[in-house]
Amino acid sequence: MSLSGRVVMSGRIMLALAACSLIGACGESPEPASETPAAGTAKPAIKTGELPPEMVAAVAAGKTASAIGVHFALKSAPTVDETLQVDIAVVPHQVFESIRARFEPQDGMVISGGRELEPQKGIKAEQIISHRIVLEPRRDGIIMVTAAVETEGEEGSTVRIFSIPVIVHPKTPTATPAPQP
Repeated sequence: MSLSGRVVMSGRIMLALAACSLIGACGESPEPASETPAAGTAKPAIKTGELPPEMVAAVAAGKTASAIGVHFALKSAPTVDETLQVDIAVVPHQVFESIRARFEPQDGMVISGGRELEPQKGIKAEQIISHRIVLEPRRDGIIMVTAAVETEGEEGSTVRIFSIPVIVHPKTPTATPAPQP
């Protein structure tokens, strides 16, 4: 197999592994203790503690996950033309002066809420910053949402990239009743 063939195969394997991690996130999950308002309507919650068990790690580009992590949980099974809420947790593993994030989907997906996590100041290590994005899938398949997380800290300003794979299912056709004879 040629080098380019191996690179394509490696990319497909990585995508398949990321997709498999989502399968567990698509099932039913326990109800949260308190429901977070839709993105953009309230300030992000900043807390310490553990991530909810239904959250999975976004795929980090490079070795960025050692400084900061992004985790997500789908609130329902992703289906074409159905609104999908995605809970996001940004977890810094070191102290930062500020953190902000921007979420961008690939073609086939629209973000209708929570595109930006506004700057958060005075962030301590292991604080969980909660955010919610609202997606509207337009086609089925694996659609990536990119999270660009910008931090300000001792090393200056750094942008770290994370990928959130979303496996969108086709819309199920509605059954039409059989005609009565």
